[in-house]
Amino acid sequence: MQKLLAISAILLGVAVVLAGCSSAQAVKPEDVVVGNTIPDFSVTSLEGQRINKDSLKGEVVVLNFWASWCGPCMSEIPELKDLAAHSKVKVVGIALDENGLETVKPFVETHKINYTVAVGNQDMFQQFNGVGIPYTLVLDPLQRIVKIYRGPTTRESLEADLKTIQQNL
Repeated sequence: MQKLLAISAILLGVAVVLAGCSSAQAVKPEDVVVGNTIPDFSVTSLEGQRINKDSLKGEVVVLNFWASWCGPCMSEIPELKDLAAHSKVKVVGIALDENGLETVKPFVETHKINYTVAVGNQDMFQQFNGVGIPYTLVLDPLQRIVKIYRGPTTRESLEADLKTIQQNL
């Protein structure tokens, strides 16, 4: 009987260790660097679709954090609209406006933004190691970070990143 209890205890211990090894660990903000994958997240687009890390897998993504009150963000919007209209990349804008949908939805309609937009928050932004906006991450189909822009970027720069991704696939 003692032998059976000892074996059971050992098996339980092994199961606990293996369970701990298989559980996904959260990405720390300081780990959001080129070459690593993005953190898990979940937001709802203005159209009501759930956007998360898994839903973006298989696509090249430009993930842009912005706000309607941000001047440099405004200079990027036409660049992102043009990129979304003329390339196969998925552009996702995460708005960080404090009033959320109340501000973002009319802004998107007025500016005829043609790419996916969702409302995020500061906690999510910090999870992505965000400090200031605009903040843009270019992701390969496995959701690895290929490039990080802290500040405004251009369609030309993003297209160069997309060519690099295509060459490495």
